[in-house]
Amino acid sequence: MFITRVTARKFKAICNYIAGWVIVMVGASALGMFAFGSFSIDRLFFILQLSMFVGLSHGIYDVVVLQDEMDHRSVSAALLIRSFYFVANISINYALCILIWDMESESGRLITAHGLSLIVEAFSSPKCHATIALMFLLAHMFTFLNTVHKKFGTRVFVNTILGKYQDPVEEDLIFMFIDLRHSTELAEELGHVKYSSFMKDYYKLLSNCCAENRGDIYQIAGDGAFLTWKTSSCKKKARPINCFYDFAVCLERTRPRFLKKYGVTPTFKAGAHCGKVISTEVGNFGSEMAYHGDVLNTTSRIQSLCTKLGKDFLISEDLYIKLPLPLPHEYFCHKEGFFELRGKKKEILIFSIHTP
Repeated sequence: MFITRVTARKFKAICNYIAGWVIVMVGASALGMFAFGSFSIDRLFFILQLSMFVGLSHGIYDVVVLQDEMDHRSVSAALLIRSFYFVANISINYALCILIWDMESESGRLITAHGLSLIVEAFSSPKCHATIALMFLLAHMFTFLNTVHKKFGTRVFVNTILGKYQDPVEEDLIFMFIDLRHSTELAEELGHVKYSSFMKDYYKLLSNCCAENRGDIYQIAGDGAFLTWKTSSCKKKARPINCFYDFAVCLERTRPRFLKKYGVTPTFKAGAHCGKVISTEVGNFGSEMAYHGDVLNTTSRIQSLCTKLGKDFLISEDLYIKLPLPLPHEYFCHKEGFFELRGKKKEILIFSIHTP
């Protein structure tokens, strides 16, 4: 059975919620039991089951119900609704776990008078209140971490948490600069309010395609965006090519929706290059990731040749020799020649990527 990258991404996200809940809850419970000398394997398995159910419910709410997006309601309303959901989620799953454990000692029925009495007894216990309060705080913490993770991307988020970028680090990265065609005309035609909504929908699709191909969006500047991958992660899979193809297909599939909502559809062009850059955090308060090196400027200059050559996707020779062949989706490379890019002393060999 074929599973789309969108489905795989959502499934992986839900699994991450479950894994996070299990690791934190079981670890905290085991540590607490060890500290107070009250270790109980049954209690530990109960917490394991509870954390799996809560993690599953939390993941489904964020990934499926909210479509893995930011909550569009006001902060106060979103916080109130989410808090109510967390309390209901934890309480219902706590009661469900009690009923499941009670099934073994009863007639095998899920709901019995004995099971209901255990629920009433459990919810009257200070230990249950403390567990629900702890899980409530953990739920908000997981939501916060997920928001930060979406902001920075997986690779940057993990390495920032580990403190990798506190000092400058040299990395070999691939950059792809994607630019919206006819952005000035679109802005004039739609007006600034509608154009802002148009760009939001456009970048939502781009970020999904980037995430599904294990890339990170480094920077969005107006109508252009820099996407990045580690070069080592693209030696067996041409992830930038896959991302370009997926984004083109995605825009084609959503074309009717854009036409209905805005009367126009987005088209784009892209340039890609690779090389060594210095990765580091800049700033103190409100710091952000920065990549220093000539690679980004070269990528932007390559993309600017698309209009001149009448092509949608151009790459440098440096990237061409590092991509696995044959290219996916029946793409092939065509040598366009050597070009002198602004700010470069030497000419660069440029390849176009397209279908037959």
